[in-house]
Amino acid sequence: MFKTIKSKFIILSILFITLSVGIPLHFLVNQFKQNFEQRSELLLSTTLDMLYYGLDNAMMLGPNKDIEGIIEQINSLSQISHIRIFKEDGTILYSNDSIEVGKNLHILYPNHIVEQFNKTNKREIKIDETRRAYAAFEPILNKEKCQTCHTEENVIAYLDVDSHLTQAEINFYTGTFHLIFLGMAVIVLLVIGFIFLFNHFINNHIQLFIKALTKVEEGNLDTRLPDKRNDEFGVLNRHFNSMVSEIQTSREQIEELHFEQLRHFKKLVTVGELTAQMAHEINNYIAIIFSRTDYLLLEALKFDALNKFKPDLEVIQNQISKVSKITGNVLRHSKKLSTTVSKIDLVSTVNQSLQILEPFLPKKKISLNKIYQIDEAIIQGDSQQVEELVINLVNNAIDAIQYDGKIDINIFENEAHYKLWIADNGSGINPDILKNIFSPFFTTKEVGKGTGLGLYIVNNICKNHKAEISVESKINEGTKFIISFPKVKVNK
Repeated sequence: MFKTIKSKFIILSILFITLSVGIPLHFLVNQFKQNFEQRSELLLSTTLDMLYYGLDNAMMLGPNKDIEGIIEQINSLSQISHIRIFKEDGTILYSNDSIEVGKNLHILYPNHIVEQFNKTNKREIKIDETRRAYAAFEPILNKEKCQTCHTEENVIAYLDVDSHLTQAEINFYTGTFHLIFLGMAVIVLLVIGFIFLFNHFINNHIQLFIKALTKVEEGNLDTRLPDKRNDEFGVLNRHFNSMVSEIQTSREQIEELHFEQLRHFKKLVTVGELTAQMAHEINNYIAIIFSRTDYLLLEALKFDALNKFKPDLEVIQNQISKVSKITGNVLRHSKKLSTTVSKIDLVSTVNQSLQILEPFLPKKKISLNKIYQIDEAIIQGDSQQVEELVINLVNNAIDAIQYDGKIDINIFENEAHYKLWIADNGSGINPDILKNIFSPFFTTKEVGKGTGLGLYIVNNICKNHKAEISVESKINEGTKFIISFPKVKVNK
């Protein structure tokens, strides 16, 4: 609930408008009400004071007192509707309406008297909304000068003065309900107006933008948004169109690059197959040459005429063994072997990988330095993948050096890992592109020489072996790759 911007906007708008309209309206109504109540209370208090003063003077006249006349005189005021004098039990002694005299006030007007009035013996003023009038009550106390005629203990009787609501007050109390309904109508209209404006200027454009994003996510890069507006949405739409255009261009370039890479891979596969066939054929001829030289060495033991050729035959046999080792490595790496994870020796695996590359190093005057600090390093992994990792890194080092340099390979350990350290003194890697070297198809080599997959494969092999790889490089000083393989417990 309230997850969308629209729902939050509607709720907050209703709350804001209600508070903006309701709070001022509430204070305005209360202010008018207090003003009217204070005016009516002042009028009633003044009337009670006049009546009380008149009665006080009239009672001093004894038998000649004219209470009815005083009541009639005060009742002549336009705002006064009723004046009564009644006993504690409710019996009406005097009234401007002679019909009420002698009757009980509680029966004529139930709940007219304040409930706590008889207990407090103080002046009380209340509004009687059912009769649209104010009612004021005050006890007539039995003062010392009155006790010669009255034997009551504290209160002789009670004054009851009722005042009509003025037309303004009637209009106010009636209009209060109208104001409330008017305020509600204003709130509804404002909310509808805000929702319309929100939909027209904001929500419709957001929904259009979301639909466009969904289309792009589905792969439709021809999606464009109207960009003729000069407001913020116009700027947003133009940025969106520019972004999608760049993505579309990049995808076309990537597809073209992928196509070229696939062609290159196809060529590499073909070359690999031909190389494997050639290596197989060469092995056949090597086997013949090796067997003949071996036969001649045996014959040299029998015939002195052949004995003088023995050193030459041994050189031929030694070189043939080297050629056989090279072709054997080519054949082994050309086969698609299944991944086999087991305990392997990192030292022997690295040495086996270097046998493939060592014949090519002298031609470039590159020296290979093996700095092994341990003789054995048992890890859990696939030997073929680790060999591929080493070959890729050493090949990159050879390409970075180009001619006359050195490659250092070190294997050492700490408490939890075996470290493989491959460093060269080649051209180094630019720090600006260092973060991209493990990305697929990223290469700085010239077209046709690099595929951009060597370090990507190396990184994936490290992940497969739960190994961590890091690189340090300086321009014109060289590059160093450090790979940390987790140790494996070996049962001795």
